[in-house]
Amino acid sequence: MLRFPAFAVALLSCAAVLSAATTDSNSKSQPANTVQGVVADPTGAIVPNAQVSLVDADGSIAGTTTSDGVGNFEMAAPHAGSFTLVISEPGFETVHFPVTVKPNVVLAAPATHVLAAPLHITLPIAAVATNIRVNGDTNEDLTASEENHDSSVLTSNELKELPIFDNDYIGAMSAFLDDSASGTGGSGLMVDGVEANRSPVSPSAVQEVRIDQDPYSARYYWPGRGQMEVITKSAADKYHGQFNFSFRDNSLNAQNALAPSKPYEQRRIFEGHVTGPVLSSKRSSFLGSFSRAEEDLNSVVNAVVAPTPENSTGLLQANVPTPNRDTEFSARLAHQFGDKHSAYAQYSYEEWTGKNQGVGGQTLASAAYNGLWHEDDAVVHLDSTLSPILLNQFSVVGEHTMNRHNNVVEAPRVYVSGDFSGGSAQSDYLSTEYNFRINDMVTWTRGRHTLKFGAGAPHISRRAYDDDTNSLGSYTFGPTLNADGSVAASALDNYINNRPSSFSQNTGDTHFIYHQQEMGAFIQDQWKITDRFSITPGIRYDWQNFLAQKRLGFAPRASFAYVIDEDSKTVLRGGGGIYYDRFGSGPILDLVRYENARRRAIHVSLDPASEPATGCVPVSDCTELALQPANLAQLSPNSAIPYQIQYGLSIERQIGEKATAVISAYSARGIHEFRSIDINAPTPESGYTQRPNPNFGIIRQMQPEGFFQGSGLDVSFRGRVNKYFTGFGRYTFSHYDSNTNGIGWFPQNQYAPNDEWGRSNWDRRHRLSMYAMVNPKSIFNIAGGIFANTGRPYTITTGADAYGDGLFNTRPAGVTRNSETMPSYVDLDLRWGHDFPITSNHNEEAPRLGFSAGAFNLLNHQNPYSVDTVETSPTFRDVTSVGPPRRIQLGMRLEF
Repeated sequence: MLRFPAFAVALLSCAAVLSAATTDSNSKSQPANTVQGVVADPTGAIVPNAQVSLVDADGSIAGTTTSDGVGNFEMAAPHAGSFTLVISEPGFETVHFPVTVKPNVVLAAPATHVLAAPLHITLPIAAVATNIRVNGDTNEDLTASEENHDSSVLTSNELKELPIFDNDYIGAMSAFLDDSASGTGGSGLMVDGVEANRSPVSPSAVQEVRIDQDPYSARYYWPGRGQMEVITKSAADKYHGQFNFSFRDNSLNAQNALAPSKPYEQRRIFEGHVTGPVLSSKRSSFLGSFSRAEEDLNSVVNAVVAPTPENSTGLLQANVPTPNRDTEFSARLAHQFGDKHSAYAQYSYEEWTGKNQGVGGQTLASAAYNGLWHEDDAVVHLDSTLSPILLNQFSVVGEHTMNRHNNVVEAPRVYVSGDFSGGSAQSDYLSTEYNFRINDMVTWTRGRHTLKFGAGAPHISRRAYDDDTNSLGSYTFGPTLNADGSVAASALDNYINNRPSSFSQNTGDTHFIYHQQEMGAFIQDQWKITDRFSITPGIRYDWQNFLAQKRLGFAPRASFAYVIDEDSKTVLRGGGGIYYDRFGSGPILDLVRYENARRRAIHVSLDPASEPATGCVPVSDCTELALQPANLAQLSPNSAIPYQIQYGLSIERQIGEKATAVISAYSARGIHEFRSIDINAPTPESGYTQRPNPNFGIIRQMQPEGFFQGSGLDVSFRGRVNKYFTGFGRYTFSHYDSNTNGIGWFPQNQYAPNDEWGRSNWDRRHRLSMYAMVNPKSIFNIAGGIFANTGRPYTITTGADAYGDGLFNTRPAGVTRNSETMPSYVDLDLRWGHDFPITSNHNEEAPRLGFSAGAFNLLNHQNPYSVDTVETSPTFRDVTSVGPPRRIQLGMRLEF
């Protein structure tokens, strides 16, 4: 395909303007209502032979043409008024571009109408299930909901130039997600317009990553601030490729603050992609990507164990090898069927293995497990331009996943409150899943309306779970407290004397099969009421099999945009909507296993202070386990689907050359949030010793009775401020309160669950996340990342089980939930890199060899991950695990 450099486009556009001006001033007979412009790709190269249609407000086709050999097009409109230009070309996104043909009162002939200047239309590289136009030209529709600039966007070029640790762009961009917008299953991930659990291509094959692109769209299940969209590169019609190698070694690292010696570390990543036509075909192309990561790490244990003559303090600090390997590859074959249909099929594979996983902090090496993850994905996608105003996009995805954990040590698990966790992981299981995802979306443009509607099924899955977890049992050792709260015997004393506070064990069925089914549909209309004002109302419906009878999940959404000033691109945006939660696979599995006690779980509360003690090791020597009642799990009879109400306002304004600054304020309320209650907990009347129904142990009831609320203020920017500085960043001040920590959380007192109001688990008052590049085209370039936030809250506990329910979450008298704050987090990353041409041809597509060096956590800030929250522990409030110290990463890249 012919491409001209960007400066040629500008010259041709100027020539077109001069030609039009000459014609208008000298000709007595002119074509009425002339619409003209030039079509280019995101790099500025012109796009010849693109199909251009002019659609009238009533939906009729007013004219069609194609761009010429230098990208120009021109056609006559039948009258003045509002029209939509529809520009399409295989390999690019179809663009719907609103234009208004106005009378030119300067001309002598009153019937002649022309646009003030030729349009510059940019066609984005094709991305599945998106219809988003690359902005940056002067004719962008500022009122479009997807042009929201209160978003974080990482492009493929930025992915190459920014300090992205291990090329993990998902982890890097997660810093820009808002925890308050997540659901029971966590934050959302969309890959090429379809929900996914991972990105199936290597980092170099990613075109763009977005967060909060269209925050109140009815198309998406998640709120915009809680969803990440990954757009992968399309198969190209020319041969291109990129190969990357990253390396780091502990000899270049700083010392871990809690390690007895510098932990050994070495990481090797081989990654890349190649794309091009299939043989000499002009209609078929391929894209292949691969990634191999070999990571030899050590996790740092920092715990208190039983003293010995060699270790009189009991402080244990150790480095435990935790190596892992990750292999991924994908292959895509794309084909253009005529001018109206294009499709591709893709297969992707991943296998991850890890040894001694789950170790670190207060978890000893004996409690490690070996893990294996395997996934196969097959995708078929079809784009159909049914007419210039009607586009259909269809995807079907098939997934097979397998996840296995094996204990490193076979023994009962031991947990000593506030000191250590050891014995064994007791996490043996095998999980397999076969899942289908189906998604279809139609975009219909008619006059000032852009209507989108579609339906999808993100989960049509069959899941199998072979459960051997906790089959050897788990002991918990808590402190023995006097009536005044003082410590009679510490948890470590009780451990040394074999006096456990509780014991749990799973027996019975081990093989379970269950199904998870979810479906959704939406419709929304982007209505451009005037050239400066648009609204986008919509409604979404979601259904899931485990809560299908509880409530219909209709969720209305709406947003608006008003252009305050076109010259400075100052836009006021706002919106709001309802977002229903999903139940998630974890709670479903709990119901399948424990609702009818197919997996027989028991929990025995013991009294280490009694004489003789009711608990011992092994517990079977003093307790008849076969006579213990089983635990149950159930869904509350009055269950309703939890939902969030999200709403906000923002104002954005252009700064510098091509950057936008945004100030936004928003609020969120979570209603019918899940929590868990033991409805068979020992009663206050019995002194918390006797359960109401002695035939059962814990009866965990999942109740949608929780609530959260909060507000936030964001200040953000993205784009190029000048030729020296470009990037994107966000500062957030927010505060959230709640009375639940999620579906797996229990209150302190099962009979007073509403006395838990306090800071939400995700409440971090201040957050700063920023990526920036200085002199990105110079050999002296530098790129940086700054990530800082105040700490999350945590709850102080006594380590004892004052309420006899086996939860060991009792707080000291007068202490509320989440009353304390973790230390702050600060991370400064820097990267230098430059690509050197390896041929005499120095244009953008010439082969290049690049080298880079990055420093992560340059300031070597300790960044505590966890602290000892147990008040009776000798290390109370001490840091038990920290983030990685300063690390150096070296890289090399070949691009052609």
